[in-house]
Amino acid sequence: MLSKNAQNLINDYISLPFKHAKGVRCPYINNARLKKRGQLRALIGKGTPEEIVEEVEIAAKQYGIELDKLDTKETKEFLIEKNIGIECSGFVIHILREQYLQIRNTDILKEIKIPAKNFFRKIINKLRPAENINVKVLGSDENSEKINDWKNIEPGDMMIMLDTKLGRDHIILITDFKDNTIKYAHARAWSSEGKYGHGVNTGEIKITHPQEGLLKQVWIEKSLAQKDDLFHLEIQNETFAEANNAKTLEIRRLKI
Repeated sequence: MLSKNAQNLINDYISLPFKHAKGVRCPYINNARLKKRGQLRALIGKGTPEEIVEEVEIAAKQYGIELDKLDTKETKEFLIEKNIGIECSGFVIHILREQYLQIRNTDILKEIKIPAKNFFRKIINKLRPAENINVKVLGSDENSEKINDWKNIEPGDMMIMLDTKLGRDHIILITDFKDNTIKYAHARAWSSEGKYGHGVNTGEIKITHPQEGLLKQVWIEKSLAQKDDLFHLEIQNETFAEANNAKTLEIRRLKI
């Protein structure tokens, strides 16, 4: 499984480290849709849990909100109303950074190669790497290698989805693989969860057909599987649906 520090960071995204409320799941934001640039990491979906909490506390003071009087549900709604949260690549970047710092003493933010059209952009990428790393950067041949056989998956590998039916790229972090079960974590928004239900979540893929590819296995998230073999009912697991409809679905591992 992932290192202790990496797993602890996932837990902090699932329950943001607020002092006044427990169980505030970090919401998902799509920075490409918001089109914000040059702002603090927490405001563009690239912040750590601590940075997100700090930004929420600042925003609460700006709007005259007594944060300590908000419950878990109200706090999460405040984050979403102020567009504070994490996007899928930002989530994966910070978890993998902790993973590689602990197991290899390597800072991936200094190693990942970010394409730049000019010298000015190259400097910005150097100064603000986390803000400029997206799914395509992580999934490029320059930064990662494709794992052709899912049986060779390791914790810390990435599931890359490009050009999904939703018109976006998506990335999932594999956190463990044992007992014929792949466990994963990601930042995502399911349409069925509405405006306030989305955020960082975990799931698993149960290997029921070992000779087949990942899309032939059973994907479970929020107790929803893409197929219930007992009742032969199709159930809408939106993570599976996105993977199934992606033009590219690959397992990749950082070359670092």
